[in-house]
Amino acid sequence: MQRNKKAVSLIYLACGFMGWLLFREIAGTAWILLRLPLPADWIVPPPDIVAALFGIAIFVGLIKSERVNTFTNEVITELSKVVWPNRKETLLSTGVVSVLVGICSVILFLFDMLWGTLVKVVYQ
Repeated sequence: MQRNKKAVSLIYLACGFMGWLLFREIAGTAWILLRLPLPADWIVPPPDIVAALFGIAIFVGLIKSERVNTFTNEVITELSKVVWPNRKETLLSTGVVSVLVGICSVILFLFDMLWGTLVKVVYQ
């Protein structure tokens, strides 16, 4: 459970960071569209400050929510039960899928050619 707590915190931190990136663009665009002043002497522009507060709010909201924490811990627990295929199985499955896609594309090509020829004959 302790290992999950670190993973969950990193996931929430990533969500807060993505929220900051998204809201930074939205706030910057809104700031320009609303023609709000941008103080030149500020090191960090106001849209970035608003976006940072939004990202922090996302992170804190996720950390504090019991339902979200329970769900995330259950997801991590279920993912730890997954048996991932090894390299040989992955390459074999990829080969089988590629061959079947090739066969299906040839069948569809032939059907399309037949249908096109049939349509030309009917309309002439």
